Amino acid sequence: MNLLEKISRKNIYIYLFSKYIYQNYLYRFFFEEEFRILKYIKDKKKIILDIGSNSGVSAKSIRLFNSHNKIVSLEPNKNLKSKLFNLKKKIPLFNYFLFGALNKKKKIPLFIPFFKKYSLDAQSSIKLEYVLDSLKRGIFEKNILKKVFIKKINCEFKPIDHLKLNPFFVKVDTEGSEHLVLRGMTKTVRKKKPVLMIEKNDINFNLVKNFLIKHDYNIYSFKNEKLKIYKFKSKEHLNIICIHKSQKKILKIFF
Repeated sequence: MNLLEKISRKNIYIYLFSKYIYQNYLYRFFFEEEFRILKYIKDKKKIILDIGSNSGVSAKSIRLFNSHNKIVSLEPNKNLKSKLFNLKKKIPLFNYFLFGALNKKKKIPLFIPFFKKYSLDAQSSIKLEYVLDSLKRGIFEKNILKKVFIKKINCEFKPIDHLKLNPFFVKVDTEGSEHLVLRGMTKTVRKKKPVLMIEKNDINFNLVKNFLIKHDYNIYSFKNEKLKIYKFKSKEHLNIICIHKSQKKILKIFF
């Protein structure tokens, strides 16, 4: 998290304004650094899978470093349909589906926080406890939990394995349910061995780590375009990069 982002998160009004400016104009300059790894990994026959796309800003970030692979984004919040529809008209080889990813096919509530009339959709999740944790991690204003209210909308979720996709890179950012997303893509992980970019979350890190270890993945941090074996730190905001041990061509680039 850069300094500008830290400052903007200290006030809810500045956060909302900066979020709008970032998503529409500044995404080219302020993006999650881990997306840079796409400069080094390529597979023309496979897709990039974006799980938890929100309004599509991650797809925009992906396009900064990859211009030729199809991006498939999944987002359960149907209130974001118009933004994703408009994005599809603007960037090439992009498609989206209005359902989320979990370990089982089902319809369940998605908890969405609001400040006055403004949706804090980036902090939405399938459990209220995950939402409250995400708000505290994502917005640093004092007493933020007292200033928001929560709405519920019923959303559809499916296991990734049911979709029979062919990804070489998968981004997972689902505000606390990442471990369930991984369980729903067990067959895909075993067969395709994609590089995984997963938002690190203290709530479920051990569950995510255990899944990755079981399936022969190493966990790295990615900074200054270099990989380093990741050592857990609490309250640390970053995306972990997870690479299967058999992906020797990728590992040779960095080691």
